[in-house]
Amino acid sequence: MNHKHIACGVIALLILALVQTTLWVQNHRTKVQNEAGAAQAEEDAAGAQLARERNQLANLRRQSTDLIEFLQIWQPYFTTIDSPQSAEIAMQMRVKDADLLNLKQRYESIPIKNSASIPSTLRALLTFEDDYSKLLNWLGKLETSMPTIRTTSVRLSKGTRANDLRMEVVLDQPMLKDQPALKK
Repeated sequence: MNHKHIACGVIALLILALVQTTLWVQNHRTKVQNEAGAAQAEEDAAGAQLARERNQLANLRRQSTDLIEFLQIWQPYFTTIDSPQSAEIAMQMRVKDADLLNLKQRYESIPIKNSASIPSTLRALLTFEDDYSKLLNWLGKLETSMPTIRTTSVRLSKGTRANDLRMEVVLDQPMLKDQPALKK
């Protein structure tokens, strides 16, 4: 073999290496382009999902504006009575302030099933015997002074004296979960 044959062989090997390198670079470039295309598609999908969720959030905010406003109005009433003990004391103070003859009183905490925001209620079972108008006026003013309280049951019967009335009343005071203040 002479120098020309060796030079041709070396050139052929270099051309073969150059072709192989070119094919490897092309395959790598195609792979990177495919990965970039997939990443771009994921970004586009995530952007579209973000836009849908933002629209859904804006729609929910728009739909719940009245409810949030309603809750903001009622929240101060629930924060003043935030525990069963404070509700019991508030009811006892209303009775004491009205100077009613309280024959019997019992308080019990009752869990409420399937309610995420109101897990329990304080139930007051009270029995009074006092002046007819005094008792009914007290019951009527009770919801004004404690607007979150609900009258569950009232039983009226004749009292021992002529103008007396016996009233057995069951009152429920909902107890909210500790919740942060509502924001607009």
